[in-house]
Amino acid sequence: MKVSVNWIKEYMPDFPVNDQVDAQKVADRLALTSTEVAENGYQIPQSSNLVVGKVLEIRTIENSSHLKIAIVNAGKKDYQIVTGAPNIEKNQLVVLALPGALLPNGKKIEATTLDGEISQGMLVSLQEIGFDDSIAPKKHEAGIYVFPKDNDVKVGDDAVKALGIDDLMIDTELTANRGDMLSIRGNLYEFSALLEKEFKLPDLDLQESNKLSKSQISVNVDPKLADRYYLRIINNVKVEESPLWLQRRLWNSGLRPINNLVDVTNYVMLLFGQPMHAFDLNKLEHKNIRVALSKDEKFKTLDGNTHQLKDGEDIVVYDDEEPQMLAGVMGGTKSEVTEKTRDVVLESAVFNPILVRKTARRFNLHSQASQRFERGIDISNCKNALNFAAALLQEVAGGEIAKGIIAGLDDQSSDKKIKISLSDINNYLGTDAKLAEVENIWQRLNFEYDLSGEEFVVSIPKRRPDITIKADLIEEFVRIYGYEKVPARLPQTVNKQSGLTVDEKLDRAIKNVLLGLGLNQAISYSLTDPEAACTFTLGKGDEVSLSHPMSQEHSVMRQSILSTLLQAASYNAVREADDIRLFESGTVFFKQNGVQLPKEDHQIAGLISGVPNSNWQHNQKKYDFYYIKGILESFLSSLALKSIISYQASGQHKEMHPGRTADVYVGDHYLGFVGQINPKISKKYKMNSVFVFQIDSDLVHELYKMNQDYTPLDKFPGTERDLSLLVDKKIESAEIERVIKANAGNYLRKLQVIDLYQGKELGENKKSISYRLDFVNTQATITDAQVNQSIKRIEGELTKQLSIMVR
Repeated sequence: MKVSVNWIKEYMPDFPVNDQVDAQKVADRLALTSTEVAENGYQIPQSSNLVVGKVLEIRTIENSSHLKIAIVNAGKKDYQIVTGAPNIEKNQLVVLALPGALLPNGKKIEATTLDGEISQGMLVSLQEIGFDDSIAPKKHEAGIYVFPKDNDVKVGDDAVKALGIDDLMIDTELTANRGDMLSIRGNLYEFSALLEKEFKLPDLDLQESNKLSKSQISVNVDPKLADRYYLRIINNVKVEESPLWLQRRLWNSGLRPINNLVDVTNYVMLLFGQPMHAFDLNKLEHKNIRVALSKDEKFKTLDGNTHQLKDGEDIVVYDDEEPQMLAGVMGGTKSEVTEKTRDVVLESAVFNPILVRKTARRFNLHSQASQRFERGIDISNCKNALNFAAALLQEVAGGEIAKGIIAGLDDQSSDKKIKISLSDINNYLGTDAKLAEVENIWQRLNFEYDLSGEEFVVSIPKRRPDITIKADLIEEFVRIYGYEKVPARLPQTVNKQSGLTVDEKLDRAIKNVLLGLGLNQAISYSLTDPEAACTFTLGKGDEVSLSHPMSQEHSVMRQSILSTLLQAASYNAVREADDIRLFESGTVFFKQNGVQLPKEDHQIAGLISGVPNSNWQHNQKKYDFYYIKGILESFLSSLALKSIISYQASGQHKEMHPGRTADVYVGDHYLGFVGQINPKISKKYKMNSVFVFQIDSDLVHELYKMNQDYTPLDKFPGTERDLSLLVDKKIESAEIERVIKANAGNYLRKLQVIDLYQGKELGENKKSISYRLDFVNTQATITDAQVNQSIKRIEGELTKQLSIMVR
């Protein structure tokens, strides 16, 4: 929030800030105790040589279509100004930039000649002296700024001071729990505690008429949707431009002045932290205000946009059945106040913060009001703020305040009380604070308390809804007491032997192996959308949904690593990444019947897509099934698992290509799958061919622990034999390998494919596959006779079982 130093000084005259150096000291104190400060300085850049001028005379220039001559008095001297301002009129008070004036954009004003006439300066708009379009009044956006009739300036005054833009601002970045500091009132309490300065809260005398409020409107509020709801009616108001002092407060705080009705509600919001809304009473056809949940209907807000409401999702203020306002977020056009408004309904309420936040997020309508409702409103100040607004509105817009407040909800609950003792504070912080020091801090914080011995019963004011438990109260104490007074001590520890577990070591080894195989580690969200969550699963189970998700895209816990890893790959692909190689080791979640917490499994997934980075040989080749299978084989080989690893063609995975997918087994254990993602799904994620594997990490850990046997190094040399086979194309290599392993005997150590050839000379539907067989005898040097016997047996069974011809 942008905190105005001049506004603070209005209620705390000895506030110790007179320049930017002082402002920085206060900002540093806030950063140490309360909240970060984004910056301090001036909301609007400072200009020099600007004065308040009065337009005495306006003359036309012959042969000029838009330029005029204005004679402007600057107090001691009249100046001739050539201007093209369309809104200039006689007797106006304007901002005059004298010769030598330096504007924020670096422009220096000099006397010059325009259309043959001397111009001794320049009449300026607010934008030309540094006002942003978002805070400059719309009334003057097409011309020069004209001071309102209700002002306190004199001709010849310094225009920078007259506009109030010499006001220093302290711009705080508030955390979600300190909604109380989203107001001048809240900052007064904070500065009073930090600086030990007294302040006086603003007050206005309320004068009611004899006309009853309840005779003009009725109200009904669902108690689940609001804690407080009050209305006041002001009759016979005159809507016009706000007085200058009010406009100053608003634009220095970053808000645009609109008219006196709207400006009063914004002013009270900034002053008290209480958002308010003004309805045009005569536009409320039924005069029956209802606060209820939304229906399936369309609603047009004040920003001109139409929103589709859904049944039971948003708090809406209705006039009978006609929606008038998205409660706590933004009003509607049906009851908008205009210059024709004569009777006003002022609303002051405390709406359900959770529903307000959801509405603001759903429609992307993050307003000043919603920001305050989301962080918590001082419910005890709701009625006081309404009375202040009504009295101020009467002061600036005239009219009569109807008698009585209309209360839709008026729960007068007592303040929360927390018991805390001196020993609680000192034991928790390790300090040696005295009883008098604790009392002094409660007084500085404006917390009422009862004291019995060394035990306090502290009443927590409703302006501080963030303080709910004893630890919060200790935090309040120590930030005022001073963190530097808390003694620094090393924590007491027990000397225990530390180290990584077998599972932790294996996880690190797995990561290093996959990195070594050229994949990049990814860490994706565990949360995803319901459609993606149940894809690529290794097992069956119900999904785990969040009770209060931040968005529909992150409302369900994933059931497979690939579901979110694919999203990460897509993010890179649409940004023209050509070579995508990712892996992730993480947790997946399944609902357990009768158990609140979900079941957590662990998986490892890899993904490749695109074309490998080019090398000096320029032999680029796109990734394919064999590339991803080779990565998986190399990874599993590094684990040296005892059981045989096999691959079986599979069509059961609906997200995978039915002809390019294989299930992976370790012995009889199903480990996972490897293959190409279905092209339809790849296209949906805006990717070309995508090849993946996903395996059960828990099973890998289990099998690895069963494999902790010591095997000595070979003492005797082995031998290799190559076997070239002519086979039918329909026969898979896995089937051939099964026959070889079953008949090779005990000396076969390793079997691998070393060549694949297909050509017309081999015959129709034929292919040639070459295998290399490594034989080792651990007890003696293996002989040719032993190897020849194994090869003969293998060749015979290959011919018998698969009709394969040895080349």
